Amino acid sequence: MTRTGAVFTTPWPLRINPHLDQARESALAWMRRFGLLDGEQAAEDFVDWRLAEVAAFFYPNASAEECCTAAQMMGWYFLPFDDQLDGEIGRDPSRVAAVCNALIGIVHGVSGPEVHGTPTVRAFADLWSRMVRGMTLPLRTRVAFNWTSYFSSQATEAIDRTTGFAYRDLADYFSLRAATTCAFGQNDLGEKWGGTEVPPELWHHPVLQRMRQLGADVVALRNDSMSLRHEDVTGGHNAIHLIQRSRGCTRQEALAEASRHAQEKVDELVVLEERALSRLVRAVDQSQRAALRGYADIIHDWICGDYEWERITTRHDEHRVMPDWASGLLVGAGS
Repeated sequence: MTRTGAVFTTPWPLRINPHLDQARESALAWMRRFGLLDGEQAAEDFVDWRLAEVAAFFYPNASAEECCTAAQMMGWYFLPFDDQLDGEIGRDPSRVAAVCNALIGIVHGVSGPEVHGTPTVRAFADLWSRMVRGMTLPLRTRVAFNWTSYFSSQATEAIDRTTGFAYRDLADYFSLRAATTCAFGQNDLGEKWGGTEVPPELWHHPVLQRMRQLGADVVALRNDSMSLRHEDVTGGHNAIHLIQRSRGCTRQEALAEASRHAQEKVDELVVLEERALSRLVRAVDQSQRAALRGYADIIHDWICGDYEWERITTRHDEHRVMPDWASGLLVGAGS
């Protein structure tokens, strides 16, 4: 089935972690252990959705153990969590808040899965402890902030669904969208999983801020344009829907506009790195230069990895209906 989404070109290569096959098997076993997969069809869907490939594309330098953890995270991210919020739960802000409060408690170490003892939350508690193992305190603090932002954005979307709120400006929408994709939290993990950690005195530099926002925007445009078959049915925020509303244009015109926006952002990122990032690299100590160059690679891997994943996954082939066995993954104590 052919899907046409936002298209653009980049000067960076797609990189693939050599531990992909091991990571896929590890993720399947882990998800089965926590009840996040049921039966052969569920396992086939995991493979066909290419969720282990997402981990291998985003974190090409990760060790075998890190790549396995990353693949487990991607398995958790979609059907056990994200897809749950497309359904009935996602239209009940109080229920979403209860789930996200439990997950935020785990992130900050103030509570465990007993606060909301469902399979998805129990699995995340196991996953999070390994995601942050060995992190420096500055990176651990930052990744907690960005994952808290991710969970908080789910409550925001639930409120928006019930109130009918719709963005009319892409710039405002992109601020939320970076949170709903956990873009910055995923980038943080790139520093831990095979990357080089950016010193805290440099991470907040405006050049790096702009780089990661551009990366998040490009991925948002690509993802929103590829998931239309599902989101035309479920509704919710989507950049293509927003462009159609604000411009009064056709779907094809909106996709062309999204492609133009994405290419402009890629081109801006290229120029930003050639000029502003290069100046910053020259101005810092030798020991800090590799981290800054490595941070650019993390953004490149994020953009190129998502582009390729959107192309090969079957996740967006049609509107997804949650299987009966999965309907209880976020329903239970505290819901």
